[in-house]
Amino acid sequence: MRIGFWGAVCAFMACLSLACGGPQAPTPASATSGPAAIATPTPRPGPPDIVLILADDMGWGDLGVYGNPVIRTPNIDGLAAEGSRFEAMYVPTPICAPSRASILTGRYGRRNGVTWNNSSTIQPSEITVAQILKNRGYATAFIGKWHLGAKASEMPLSFGFEYFYGMHSSPPGTSFVMGDQVTSDFPGMTLLTRRLTTEATSFIKRTAGDRPLFIEIAHHAPHGPNDVATEFAGRSGWGAYGDAVEELDWSVGEVMRTLRDTGREKNALVFFLSDNGPTGNGSPGPFTYGKGNINEGGVRVPAIAWQPGKIPANRLIKDPASTLDLLPTFAGLAGAPMPAKDYDGVDIVKLLTGQVDRIPGPGVDGGREFIFFGNAIDAAAIRSGKWKYIRPGFRDSVPILYDLEKDPGETNTVRRFNLDIANLLEKRLAQLTPR
Repeated sequence: MRIGFWGAVCAFMACLSLACGGPQAPTPASATSGPAAIATPTPRPGPPDIVLILADDMGWGDLGVYGNPVIRTPNIDGLAAEGSRFEAMYVPTPICAPSRASILTGRYGRRNGVTWNNSSTIQPSEITVAQILKNRGYATAFIGKWHLGAKASEMPLSFGFEYFYGMHSSPPGTSFVMGDQVTSDFPGMTLLTRRLTTEATSFIKRTAGDRPLFIEIAHHAPHGPNDVATEFAGRSGWGAYGDAVEELDWSVGEVMRTLRDTGREKNALVFFLSDNGPTGNGSPGPFTYGKGNINEGGVRVPAIAWQPGKIPANRLIKDPASTLDLLPTFAGLAGAPMPAKDYDGVDIVKLLTGQVDRIPGPGVDGGREFIFFGNAIDAAAIRSGKWKYIRPGFRDSVPILYDLEKDPGETNTVRRFNLDIANLLEKRLAQLTPR
């Protein structure tokens, strides 16, 4: 199945490339300096390569595999067909910077210092997943939107990444940076996804095959403005937003092609997800609201994990998980020791590989509990089992309780019929919130 599917995808993308007028324009030498590419024809033993692809403001319902009937995403759908996708992957805060900081640190914003967009940075004492993997011998790179500080001491090279090419925040009103120096390489919004893709694939190609790599590719798409390359404009049938999603899907295909061409596909984990829910043009699927809101549409994001021979194909993971889990999971896969800190996520390797279908926890049904922050300082809501409790002031003037199994769209509060559950979850929310 794998060969047939990806063969068809490759043929489709090759035709698209020809239709677009041939190969991409070369990236400036200043952005791609480094050793020549080293192909790896046989699997590299040891820890897996880890490729984290982060979309910006993509909704749960924006992808074909998540039910979108119009936007075409064959490459991302292919990851799900050959890997596993999550029914309920949560971010702890439904907005960019706190969500991104939590992915890197495995800790809530109250702990890591990032409480809202453009107002705080990661505490210098934090240890990121890049630092953990670098200490394990990984080559580390961050390509794309950082959004966690603009000073040299606040940028990726100070937090475990050996290579950085991207933006402080959302362009065009932000600086482009290589390493810790501002560069004039900004290609314009229409070529941004293409440039970041070129940088990511170049890093993969030039990293020696006997060294594992960790790369985070943090796209700006489909965050507005939805300016895309000419060949994607008007293609999707979902307006400019859909065009941006389809171009992002193309980028994923290019990354996968590079992994195959370098032989890294045979020992690689690819993890695709979004940093929070969508803005008005995106789709939250069956859920309500989106970015900036602690309802499911804001905190539940598309997420797909792909690792041939390790992660089962075409599997839906129903057990809820959190982006806070990525740091301990990646550390576990790399065989790296965890620092002596209080982490808010857990290692979900066994859930990914299908060894277990559920991770136990203190929830009302014996499963895990997840808390959500309305502003990264104030805990706003908790999910425990099928129940989701929201404190007053974040959705309504009174406490709200939803049964997510019966009402995933969070349209009808059932608190008055389940006061014992609501009171219990208010207490649990207070207990779980970091001090």
